[in-house]
Amino acid sequence: MKFSTSILFPLAAGAFASASGSTSTITITSNKLTRSFLLWVSSTYSSKTPGSVLLSFHGGNKTAKDQLELDGFTTADTNAVSIVVYPQGVKNSWQGVPDDTINDVLFTNDILDYLESKYTVDTARVYASGKSDGGGFCNILACDARASRRIAAFAPVSGAFYVAASPCHPDTVPLLARCLGRADVALIEFHGGNDSTIHYAGGVRKGACLPAIPHFVQQWALRNELGLQNQTSAVAPNTVAYKYGSGDKAGLVTHVFESDIGHDWPSTAPNADNSRKDHHVASYNATPIILDYFSKYRLPQ
Repeated sequence: MKFSTSILFPLAAGAFASASGSTSTITITSNKLTRSFLLWVSSTYSSKTPGSVLLSFHGGNKTAKDQLELDGFTTADTNAVSIVVYPQGVKNSWQGVPDDTINDVLFTNDILDYLESKYTVDTARVYASGKSDGGGFCNILACDARASRRIAAFAPVSGAFYVAASPCHPDTVPLLARCLGRADVALIEFHGGNDSTIHYAGGVRKGACLPAIPHFVQQWALRNELGLQNQTSAVAPNTVAYKYGSGDKAGLVTHVFESDIGHDWPSTAPNADNSRKDHHVASYNATPIILDYFSKYRLPQ
């Protein structure tokens, strides 16, 4: 695997208080393809102390830079994460999308190999999030035998969880029968009730089947042996969190639902998603919830 680094560029403005750090473009060879990712390193990172890593995957037809400007991870609390990585998908797509044949799971593992060779990484605190197709790819990683043992928790936002199934029955479509991920996968999913791209109720899209989001979440709860009983709590007006599990597994699988937002990264401040026509700001901010959720999980060493 070959590496190269390009010039640093300034951080884009975000919805949260600015945090200092530097961003660079890294290129590596993965599966004989030249691949790239943006790498943000917090000013608080020190090679003397193992730092946490967050992988954030852009949506379909978007870019790594779009995701950096959207998710707010690099402008959140400086102590929340040491390194944030924004991988760039081939043709702005990710493995798991119908007709996508690129091995992005290998690419992700190659990124982690790169980071471990160049930085002092706390391998117990590696996390993954993503929007839409990038959120769907988080699910692919969570079900991969190797990647799920390198990533401690997952946070898909407006995730596109495509399944090859016909006819499509969104409320019952089999989802995780071939899931090879480790036990007790920590996963928090965010979705809007007015999502007209990846419908909350699921359905046919791109010739594949999208599960209803409650069904997707419940299948993860069952896979983690949490049962279907959940604790419900209000997050903000029109927003509810459903937490599965109890005791030390309470909230291991969590779903955050706002009834009246669309295919957006939830934010109370304007961003590239909610500034579009017929979209609006959310009643809560997903980013700090994700970071707080991630802080609760570490891989066993």
